[in-house]
Amino acid sequence: MSVRSSRGFTLLEVLVALTVLAVALGALVKAGSDHARNTGYLQERTLAHWAGSNLLAEYESGMRPATDGELKGETNMGPYRFGYRTQISDYSAKSPFPLPSVKRVDIRLWLLPGDESDQRAMVSGFVLP
Repeated sequence: MSVRSSRGFTLLEVLVALTVLAVALGALVKAGSDHARNTGYLQERTLAHWAGSNLLAEYESGMRPATDGELKGETNMGPYRFGYRTQISDYSAKSPFPLPSVKRVDIRLWLLPGDESDQRAMVSGFVLP
């Protein structure tokens, strides 16, 4: 009669496999949370840029007067509320032929209730006075 040896995993092999699985799952969870955080940040930046583009379009269409100086305000886009600062200044391009003077409009936007140091978008354009 032959003795049949039982084949299987030792306790040490099972523990090593569980450790490797735990490390892999931990990395997967971290990658998923980083992805979710980055997606939210990109959504904020995209909507801030759209809000800035809308403000710039109001200057370009003449709905807002393009007078020199600085203006602060708030605007909404989607579920977010953004603060903005508009800086308008004279701009003259250097060229070999005369060009009409234009106004440069720079709009900085940040997520409220934060402050301007947490900028989400910067939109610039030119308008005729």
